[in-house]
Amino acid sequence: MKRIVCIGAILLLIAGVAFAKGGQEEPQSFKLVLVNNGKGPFAEGSDAGEYATPWDRVLGEFAKENPNIEVILVIRDVAQGSLTVDALMAKGTPPDVWWDATGYFPKYMVEEYALPLEKYLDTSKWQKDLVDLYTREGHVYVLPAMNVVAAMAINLDMLDAIGYTMPAQPEWTIEEFNKVSAKLKAQGIPSTMVMTKDGLIGWMMPWMYAFGAEFYKDMDHTKVAINSPEGVEALKYIRWLDQQGYGYPFPNEQNDDAGVELFGTAKVFSCMLQNGHADGFIPEAVKQGKLEKAFAYDFVEFPHKAGLAHTPVSGYQSGSLAHNSGNEAKNAAIAKLAAAASGAILQEEIALAGGGFPTLVGLELPARGALARQSTRNLMGLAQSAGLMELGNLEPFSRELRRPWIIPIQELMEGKVTAEQVLAQYEKEANAIIAAAK
Repeated sequence: MKRIVCIGAILLLIAGVAFAKGGQEEPQSFKLVLVNNGKGPFAEGSDAGEYATPWDRVLGEFAKENPNIEVILVIRDVAQGSLTVDALMAKGTPPDVWWDATGYFPKYMVEEYALPLEKYLDTSKWQKDLVDLYTREGHVYVLPAMNVVAAMAINLDMLDAIGYTMPAQPEWTIEEFNKVSAKLKAQGIPSTMVMTKDGLIGWMMPWMYAFGAEFYKDMDHTKVAINSPEGVEALKYIRWLDQQGYGYPFPNEQNDDAGVELFGTAKVFSCMLQNGHADGFIPEAVKQGKLEKAFAYDFVEFPHKAGLAHTPVSGYQSGSLAHNSGNEAKNAAIAKLAAAASGAILQEEIALAGGGFPTLVGLELPARGALARQSTRNLMGLAQSAGLMELGNLEPFSRELRRPWIIPIQELMEGKVTAEQVLAQYEKEANAIIAAAK
């Protein structure tokens, strides 16, 4: 009888070691590696508290909430692209979480590598249209942490000079833009940048969407959909803007760099820009004597054809890619870390610093730092109200698809070919590139 009692006591002792107070199992301990692209400072006016940088706060607070998880932060060499991560991959020790520009992630967004985060987290906390970009066969592989947005920047001082007040967004149509363009032309002011030096670049693509054209249809990246009646109408309009003298002269000599400078020095009324372009370039132009004084500006959607609701804006993201370790308990820890790396702490500081806009649903931000500017808050709102153009930029062949635009678009602007010919030729070449890549 004593022998049985002793065995029972030993079993109870073992059970006591395995379970914490309240009968809950003690969590396993894990050491996780997180790679990112640097640690920027807190935004001006932020209360840093005990932390040196926002990333220190993210990891410090994560450690407090998860004392069983040790995080080793590796900052990649930004001068060498993904070389740091490539070395870890080659060694067979991929990072548990990789936080970076999402353009690096597509080849890893497969079940053999990436953790299906929807199994461990409520991914509906992040904006659905952004999460959808990183969803493959129903699995969410990346949590977007920031969204860098570009839309139509407009010079408000020029509008005052011609006595024009911007209408509400639903009335901001192509026809209305044409009226503004005519008024501006009478004052010797080009109404917008037509930039075709490098073909139909991303900063010109909103004009295609303004007429209802789409680069792809329903996220089907096996073929382009830009060769459409809407696409033809849009290309004819781009050509017409130049013919009317509404666009800045010599479009085949203009690119996005020229757009930033010409808008920033008040040589043109509108141009596709990010808030950082205008916020940084305009005061610097004043310092350098390129601009007499700073002017008021704002961000709006590109005008849309009557009957359409919106012209979507452009956006690209940074976020967290998680590696599937093959161990369920460790995977749960990795998912927690990915969520923290794409969480509210970092998103708020990035937005206040002017680096990008939040992706968490309903995240409220103070009106200070970069967000003290009404124009920046307006641009942030466009990312959610107008939606994003879906240009397939995460596909490995996306850069190659730019090449077939260059010569045909320049010939269109010179009147040597028609819009129909341009789109038919582009469709043929683009689909051949896609087929070869697949």
